[in-house]
Amino acid sequence: MSDSTLSRLSAQALEFPSLLAVLAQLAATDLGRERVLALQPFADLPALLAHRERLQEAARLLVERPLVPEFELPLASLIERLATGRPPLEGIDLVRLAELVRTCRAAADLVRSADPPCPGLAAWTERLPDATALVRRIDKTLDRRGEVREDASPQLAALRREIRRVRERLYRDLGEFVTAHRDELSEETIPMRGGRLVLVLQAGARGRSGGLVHGRSATGKSYYFEPLQVVESNNNLQQAAEEEEAERRRILAELLAAARTALPELGEHARLLGELDLLQAAQRFGERAGGQLPEIGQRRQLKLVAARHPLLDPALADLRQAALGQRGHEGPIVPLNVQIGEIGETGPDRPGGSEARAAGKAAERRILVVTGPNAGGKTVALKTVGLLALAAQSGLPIPAAPGSRVPFLARLVATVGDDQDLLADRSTFSGRLLRLKEAWEGAGPDALILLDELGSGTDPQEGAALAVALLEELLRSGSLAVITTHLGELAAGALEMPGAGCAAMEFDPATGRPTFHLVPGPPGGSEALALARRLGLPARWVERAEARLGSEHRDLRRLLGEVEKLRQELAEARTRLAVEVADAEKLRRRLAAEETALAEERKAVARRGRAELDGFRRQTAERLREEVAQIERSFAEGRRRGLAAEALARLFESAPALADAAPEAAGPLQVGEPVRHSGLGWRGILRQLDGERAVVQVQGKRVRCRPEELVAETKVPAVAAPAAAAPAPWRSTRPARSVPSAPSAPGARRRAESAGSKVAGDLGDLEMAVSVAPELNLIGQRVEPALEELDGYLDRALLASRRQVRVVHGHGTGRLRQAIRQHLRVHAAVSEMRPGEPNEGGNGATVVTLRGATAS
Repeated sequence: MSDSTLSRLSAQALEFPSLLAVLAQLAATDLGRERVLALQPFADLPALLAHRERLQEAARLLVERPLVPEFELPLASLIERLATGRPPLEGIDLVRLAELVRTCRAAADLVRSADPPCPGLAAWTERLPDATALVRRIDKTLDRRGEVREDASPQLAALRREIRRVRERLYRDLGEFVTAHRDELSEETIPMRGGRLVLVLQAGARGRSGGLVHGRSATGKSYYFEPLQVVESNNNLQQAAEEEEAERRRILAELLAAARTALPELGEHARLLGELDLLQAAQRFGERAGGQLPEIGQRRQLKLVAARHPLLDPALADLRQAALGQRGHEGPIVPLNVQIGEIGETGPDRPGGSEARAAGKAAERRILVVTGPNAGGKTVALKTVGLLALAAQSGLPIPAAPGSRVPFLARLVATVGDDQDLLADRSTFSGRLLRLKEAWEGAGPDALILLDELGSGTDPQEGAALAVALLEELLRSGSLAVITTHLGELAAGALEMPGAGCAAMEFDPATGRPTFHLVPGPPGGSEALALARRLGLPARWVERAEARLGSEHRDLRRLLGEVEKLRQELAEARTRLAVEVADAEKLRRRLAAEETALAEERKAVARRGRAELDGFRRQTAERLREEVAQIERSFAEGRRRGLAAEALARLFESAPALADAAPEAAGPLQVGEPVRHSGLGWRGILRQLDGERAVVQVQGKRVRCRPEELVAETKVPAVAAPAAAAPAPWRSTRPARSVPSAPSAPGARRRAESAGSKVAGDLGDLEMAVSVAPELNLIGQRVEPALEELDGYLDRALLASRRQVRVVHGHGTGRLRQAIRQHLRVHAAVSEMRPGEPNEGGNGATVVTLRGATAS
């Protein structure tokens, strides 16, 4: 967006530079910070869409690791110093340039290996020139501290070996002198003086030994003394050191020349690093502010859902402190919901009825005139709309909920506050008129005009006339606009003009304080006198002001108060109705799902029962053959009596024993006695009976229900399952009865005749032991299906008495995560929620604490 479409005054009015300063704190390099501070809204829609695509690609890659690591020292000045040579670069500077190139290559490799691919970022990295030869040469020549390596050249290696050899000989010779003349020395150290190794001689010992004096010590009590026997060695050391320094400078000069030759390639690497750092900072900003990229709507479509002003958001307080020198607002903020433009239109061929048509008509209002109390948030609402529109057109995430939509703008004009300029001999009102002229000239179908306190600063009648005329021009041009005012004539005019509408900042008459909610509907009053009382102005002053207003004004204020009270009641009723409709729909979906699951389970249980019955029949037939063989053997051995009865007893001794019917109630409910739920069939021990509430202990959990739903029953001993039978995931709702260990032949015969019918009849009395997993994985799903699945999961978790669950949504672009968390904030079953700890999935998961569970 060029200066012709966003003036400097409009950007300052919306505090866009302050937002960029906050965002720059999240950059990892000075190159990224410079790129952030220079950010401007895109003037070309395809360029904006390409930038948004790259930002979404970067968000996927940042899940693995940062694209740009932290660089504590500046990089931008290195490129400039390399180009100008003032001041010349040192070895450590070349090491940092090599690190810059390596960082860019690592990012390019990450982009190249991305799955799914990142075509937007790949288009950048594929054009990156090759500078690996320079990096290899720097690594071969310099160490990590920027010092020239000893093996950088054969000459340097030889000189350094010579220096070590001469220095070792000097230390040896001087050590021998110290041993022989210890009484003449002030200390036994061997310092370096002017590039020569010397000793510290006492002042009184001067002249006792031959040698050279290289000056006094700081105290004047000692001399720096060089014995004659080491003078030649020191000369050799000094000459070798000078030659080594010359060779080092020659090597460094050649390396600098090579880097200067590669300056265009290094410049491209620096540019790419700055762009990647901008994307990384933008993604970090979105995560910190709970924001996301809004939809880019069609012309004249603007909708913000749960929007927060980033310079008021408490989540960004530490960034504001670092960038602006003050933390600013740290308390909770009221999100802004605003919709202007041609959104949600309906027609005779579209569903929705009269309510939807009314909403569509309201959504056609391209201009919103906002009234309301002083200090009620009108200006903040206007600046929130403008700043988030600028951020969206700059390709930044905005702190708003999913469903937010911002159009691509060709012009944005914002007037906020005082435009007085003493140096230009411009008064407050004349400066405001010049900004209104800018709004008049900038009006158009792709323009957003934001005017604060329109018509103020002069005679109310003349100001209202100018304001209404400008409002008519904005409507004629098709602009989107948000206008704040205290002028009743302007608000009344907006109510009468097609395409314009009113909204008011809500004021609570009970407390005398604003609520900071923007409410579409009739205009609101300024509440100046209420504000005066709240600020503690003298009561007599306020009372005299009220008396001067006259009865007509008081009647109007009373009427507006009644309208506001009625509007609040209607809004509360609509909210309650929406909740009830949503709950009914959830219940309908849940019942339909449970009915489907029950039908499927009935089929599964029937199949399982038939399979078990078939297995029992096969086993019985096999055992029958064995018993016939046993009878034949006994008969052959001479036994005749009782063979059939013994065979039947052995044959059916392991058959399942099932009762024929549920027992009747054993009597009145008594605490400590077993009970059964008459509708659901579960059993437990009654632990508490208090009026209309009963508490039953069921499998270690306490379940609450109404006493009339319970039936007392007698304690029934449990029957162990046959050892060979596999455990089934169901249990019988009928009480078991014991099987006699030695049944008579007639009893075994009756059991054989009715075994199949009893097994089949029992299948209808089975109850599933339902369990709910402790987490729900929604990664990769679209928002709406994911929210529906989340609702069903929370319902099941409540029925299963889970107190805490984990919802896994992943990182991705952040859209699914924000939609889920926004949904959980208003869910009736959710007590609290938080991002996961590092061992719980971090920001890719949300831990939810439920309330209202039926068991504990």
